[in-house]
Amino acid sequence: MKFFIKTFGCQMNVNDSEKINHILSDREMERTKEVEDADIVIINSCAVREKAQEKIFSFIGRLDQSQKIVVSGCVAQSEKDLILKRNRKVDFVVGTHQFYGMNEIIDDFLLKNLKGTNTTLSKEWSEEVPDIYSRENRFTGFISIMEGCDNFCTYCIVPFTRGREKYRPYRNIFDEAEYLAENGFREIVLLGQNVNSWKDQKEGVSFASLLSRIAGIEKIKWIRFITSYPGYYESELIDVMKQNRNIARHIHFPVQSGSTRILKKMGRNYTREQYIQIISKFKSEIPEIKFSSDFIVGFPGESDRDFDLTLSLIEKARYDSLFSFIYSPRKHTKAASIDDNIPAEVKKKRLQLLHELQKNIQLEAHGGLVGKELEVMVTGNNMKREGELLGRTESYKIVTFPGNHKPGEFVKVTIDSFGPHSLRGLEVI
Repeated sequence: MKFFIKTFGCQMNVNDSEKINHILSDREMERTKEVEDADIVIINSCAVREKAQEKIFSFIGRLDQSQKIVVSGCVAQSEKDLILKRNRKVDFVVGTHQFYGMNEIIDDFLLKNLKGTNTTLSKEWSEEVPDIYSRENRFTGFISIMEGCDNFCTYCIVPFTRGREKYRPYRNIFDEAEYLAENGFREIVLLGQNVNSWKDQKEGVSFASLLSRIAGIEKIKWIRFITSYPGYYESELIDVMKQNRNIARHIHFPVQSGSTRILKKMGRNYTREQYIQIISKFKSEIPEIKFSSDFIVGFPGESDRDFDLTLSLIEKARYDSLFSFIYSPRKHTKAASIDDNIPAEVKKKRLQLLHELQKNIQLEAHGGLVGKELEVMVTGNNMKREGELLGRTESYKIVTFPGNHKPGEFVKVTIDSFGPHSLRGLEVI
């Protein structure tokens, strides 16, 4: 049998898809690159925004009626009834913690032409999640260290799709990191909804201590962690990063709004001033560090003054990159009951202004890199230009350059031109 996996959403979903691939490949099923060649199609879904959810329903609608269709992930967890109601093609809906039973789903349902669901959130994630080391990517290894969230931000559906916070044991994480290092991986990314809240109380290991221990593993060039929540900031993290150069000088640090008033309405447990202080402390101790962030525009009650505060925070922080979205209410969340009183045209205009500001910031930053030599990790071929490679810097800047290297190799590149979203250069010989 052949299977196809379509992944929507964040790195956590990418990591889940790698695990599904491992499970099915172990039973000697063949993964196909073309959806039309598959006997079983697995859609790993994202429910963070309404637009992402609608893309999933659209994709399902285009599939062949003869194919077995499994929907997994966050939409499966939160909208199982809606999926089955809107898409009679779907054979099985499996939640965020149940895909480890994919073999049983195939044997007990798909091969017997039955339909079913399994979306019960497990209570002890760390106890029932097996260690799966299989990877599609051969140079970047994602490692789940925790899952779920206890914050219940008023706009966020994650606690309802991933459950409460569950921490993977330190020893399992460290062993997997060592395995990846021994098998040629140059970059490790620690994953979780709130990675810096991770701890192993039994072993007495904090997140900063975990980072320090993994940094001691030889052969790992870059260690990253996604995503950091500003409300869990610890000064120990700065010390560990400062002492270990193989921890990448880049942090994704989602703030969501530059207004303390809106942050409070969002249920974020920090203020604008506290957020700025954290970034300033990092920059004073590690001058080369770069930040990226997430912003939501048009949250209910956001005034012109609130939005101006968001723009001024972006000016002050000078992010390397941003992910920004128009607010959309999500089922189950507290904010869904609040009157969405910002007109659509106002939301769109604010998003446009934010994009224009960030574009100018990136153009200015990229212009300052012309003539500079940057270390770039090759990620593949540039499909738009024959003979060119694609790579990314330590702070995720995209770089294109002529060359002949394999993905995962590190190359020194001198930057000679730029745009708002990428750099171009020549390999240093």
